[in-house]
Amino acid sequence: MKKLAIISEYNPFHNGHNYIQKKSRKITNADIVIAIMSGDFVQRGEISLIDKYKRANSAMLSADLVIEMPSFISLQAANLFARKNIEILNKLEIDYLAFGIENISEKNFLKTCEKIFENENRINIDTKNFLDEGMSFAKASYLASIKYIENKEFFSANNILALEYLRAIKKLNANIEIVPIKRKNSMNKDVELRKDSFSSSSSIRNNIENIKIKDYLPSLSYNYIKKFKNEYNIFPRNDLLYELFRYKILIEEKNMNDILCYEDGMENYLKKIAKDEIFYKDFIKNSTSQRFTKSRIKRLMINYLLENKTLLNEVDINFIKVLAFNENATKLFKETNLNIIMQKKDIDKLNKENKIIFEQMIKASNLYSMVIGRQFDIDYREKISIKKSSY
Repeated sequence: MKKLAIISEYNPFHNGHNYIQKKSRKITNADIVIAIMSGDFVQRGEISLIDKYKRANSAMLSADLVIEMPSFISLQAANLFARKNIEILNKLEIDYLAFGIENISEKNFLKTCEKIFENENRINIDTKNFLDEGMSFAKASYLASIKYIENKEFFSANNILALEYLRAIKKLNANIEIVPIKRKNSMNKDVELRKDSFSSSSSIRNNIENIKIKDYLPSLSYNYIKKFKNEYNIFPRNDLLYELFRYKILIEEKNMNDILCYEDGMENYLKKIAKDEIFYKDFIKNSTSQRFTKSRIKRLMINYLLENKTLLNEVDINFIKVLAFNENATKLFKETNLNIIMQKKDIDKLNKENKIIFEQMIKASNLYSMVIGRQFDIDYREKISIKKSSY
C-alpha cells in the first residue's frame, strides 16, 4: 500500500488544499491519502475558525484519513512542529509527504534546501550570534541563511515549514519521498480575496462574513462553515483566551517555567504588559519585539493555559486519534502498530505517557468548547463513522 501524507491545518479547507491533495495523489499514484491536522488550535497560536471535526470532514473530499495532531505539537515553532509530525508519520510508514510551496519552482526549492543543508554548520554559528544580539530565532535564522540563497523570496511561512520537513526527514533517516507542489496563485500571507478561484486561508478568514468566500471553497467545506455558524452563532475569537491568560498570570500567578515556547525573563515581561493592557490585540502588539515574534507570544499564551510542558517533546507517541476516515483507511488500521483511538474505550490501550498526551488534547478541545459555548468532552461523544470513498 502506497501511503501519501500531508501535514495540515485546513483553517478552513479551501480549493488550494483540495488541489494539492488531488494532484499529489495523481503524481504518486498513492493508495491512501493521510492528513495529520491541527486540532482546535493552529500553529500561528490562534483558535481554529471552525471545529476540528468539521474541518476534517471537509478534507475527506480528497483524503482517506484525517488524524488529529497532538495539541502540543500544533503550538510550536516550525522546527519542532515539523520534527514531531514527521516522527508520527514515519511510524505510519508513509512513502510520500506532499506540501505546498510558493515563490519558487519545485526544482529550485529542492536546490535551495540542499544549499542550506550544505552550509548548515556555518548557518548555525551565525544564527547563534544573531540570537546573542537579541533577535528572534526566525529573524536570526533568516539573516544567517539569506547569503546562501539566490531567491530572496524563498523565506515564506510555507517554505520554511517545508524546509523543516526535509530537515526532520534527513535527521530521522526516514524513507520518505517528498512531493513539493507550487501553490496556485494565492500566497499564504494574503489577506484579501483574489479574483480567481484560489485564495489563502488567511484571506478567507479575513473575509469570513463575505458571501464571496463561497467561490474559494469546495461546497462541502462552505456548508460546514455555515453549519458551524448556525450552531454557535459566532466564529471563535481570542479575547476570552486573553481574559483567562490574565487571570492565570496575574491572579493565580502560575509559574511559566518549563512551558513550551517560554524562555527566562518572559514571565515578568508579559506580566508587566498584561497588567496594563485589557484587550488582546493591544497585548499582542505591545509584547511583540525583535526577540519575541507575534506567533511565539500567541503560542506561549495558549501553551500556558493548557500547561503544555517541554517534557511532552520527549514522549514517544504510539497512537493516532482519528477524526475522519473511509474504507481505504481500514486497510492501514490493520497494518499499523500504532494504537488507533476512535472512542473512549480505546484510551485504555495507551501507556502512562501517551495518556498524558491524549489528556492534553482533550484539555485543548475543552478550552475551545469554552470559547464557542459548546459542551465539554465532545471527543467522547462525537461518532466517528466510516465514510464513502471519493475514489
